[in-house]
Amino acid sequence: MTIEEFIQQLESLVNSKSPLPGQAPLFIPEEIKQSLYSQPSVKAAADNAVVALTGTNSPISAGDIYRIAGLTNEPQIDDTRYDPNVALELPNFLGVPRNYEVDGVSIYTTDDQGEFLFYPSGSEYNLMSGQTPEVIAAVQAELVNTGLLKLGEFVPGKWGGLFINEEQKDVQAFKKILEHSNQTVNPDFTVGLRFFVDSQESIDAFSSEPAYLPPDYSTVSQSVTNLFEQQLNRKPKAYELELLANQLLADTKKAYQAQQPAQLDVGDITGEELMSGNLGNHIVLPPVQEETAIDPSSRLLQTFDEITAKEQERLGTNRDIQATNRIILNSITGAPR
Repeated sequence: MTIEEFIQQLESLVNSKSPLPGQAPLFIPEEIKQSLYSQPSVKAAADNAVVALTGTNSPISAGDIYRIAGLTNEPQIDDTRYDPNVALELPNFLGVPRNYEVDGVSIYTTDDQGEFLFYPSGSEYNLMSGQTPEVIAAVQAELVNTGLLKLGEFVPGKWGGLFINEEQKDVQAFKKILEHSNQTVNPDFTVGLRFFVDSQESIDAFSSEPAYLPPDYSTVSQSVTNLFEQQLNRKPKAYELELLANQLLADTKKAYQAQQPAQLDVGDITGEELMSGNLGNHIVLPPVQEETAIDPSSRLLQTFDEITAKEQERLGTNRDIQATNRIILNSITGAPR
């Protein structure tokens, strides 16, 4: 295959992929094509294309590019690393199939001491075995910050110390991090932690709290007007209407806020905060608001009584006089009382 044929195949690959939601149609910029043409070999052009065209927000993978270049990473039968007898002795690795390889890096890669660089099954336990409570709490705190673990699902400083529905939530969250490390062939699991933390922060940035919808002002004004007409047989004066309507609106909002569940603002917590005893499986929620039983209608009547007390007293006296006069008149006329 020539470089020109590779670029033609690459354009067909790009055209076959659908853009992610919110993305423009995919294409290969002219400067990238020129860079590919300038490469000394198809392998070098494919490597260059992987760097330029793949990534977190790209639907194109390195495997796609190497496949069309005829440089597939599938293991060959004569590759001694994949001798059947040897393969049976190799462990399974978290989150990836056997013989997994990306860009020439095998999941079975070892360091100078012959230890695997990546994470076999059981690493979610083995890596934390023998660690101090402070180290364990620091890892648990980062798992909380990723959004993979929730407060109340673990014992701070004790790995796998709490079962919920037969699961150890901190262990399972850490397993996802190690799976990500294996899948991206990056043995530094702190990079995976940072990836999930950044993803959670992006989600939080676009999250919105339920909107409070206040009552319609004209409806509130009519309620105040009805109250005056029923109790005082008159319409409210302008200042009375404004005072009581604004109070009813404010109290309605306070009542709504008081009914919302208390939220614990976690943010980026630390292992020290977990070990303090205020977080983890013994959560301390924020103090409950003092006014948790606000009744906007009762407060409206209370203020109404305060500003119209003298008027109501005068009207009450008049009503008593009128009632007495009716009794006297009825006794004279013989009408029923």
